Amino acid sequence: MHPFKAVSYQRQQRNENRQFKKRNGNGHASGDSRPNQNRYRKDPRINYHVYGKGSAIEFFCDETKKQHIKTISINAASARKDIDKGYDWENKTFLQLPRNELLKVTAVLLGLSEHCEFRQNSTHTSKSYKVEFQGSKVFFMVMERGKAIRAVGLSPEDTYQVATLFLRQLKENSPWMTVDEIIQMIEITIVNMGQAPSVELDEKYENPVDILDDSIPEEELLEKEPNFNF
Repeated sequence: MHPFKAVSYQRQQRNENRQFKKRNGNGHASGDSRPNQNRYRKDPRINYHVYGKGSAIEFFCDETKKQHIKTISINAASARKDIDKGYDWENKTFLQLPRNELLKVTAVLLGLSEHCEFRQNSTHTSKSYKVEFQGSKVFFMVMERGKAIRAVGLSPEDTYQVATLFLRQLKENSPWMTVDEIIQMIEITIVNMGQAPSVELDEKYENPVDILDDSIPEEELLEKEPNFNF
């Protein structure tokens, strides 16, 4: 090949390589397994919004700071009254459900329990919320001192979507259990045990120390201990 033609050919090859890199990202082939932006998009199952005429509530998967327990947090906002449409998320009310509330709200969403109500007080504000199963819908109300009440009705479709978020977090906290097992445990413990009447302790055993009988010699107590040596 003529020297001038060889130089021209090399220059052409370099230009083609540069264009290929620009199209495919730094020399990686377009068919490689390199992660792309689509894989980092937010999973739509992580949060869910319920919109009403005067309020909107967002349910989203969250984690407690200290114990790193998977839970659900709530943002509640009022509808704007000015010309701008939408909801006033800047003045929202934020709630994070602790472990016991996560279980009890799940029971209501699944229709295993009729209602639950909780209050979260702090030095700066007082917040509370109420959840009620009403057959064809679930009523969810959020209250905060100095702000209007935010309330929405969850349709069957809304209830399904929100319930999946709660069950998702419970499954994360107990990965050794199936979702069916979690629901069964909620019904047995949270619902059934919560409705069972409390048993009063016998008056003579009100003080746990009284259960111990000092009159029995230590040797006799040791003789009554079971022998687990086989």
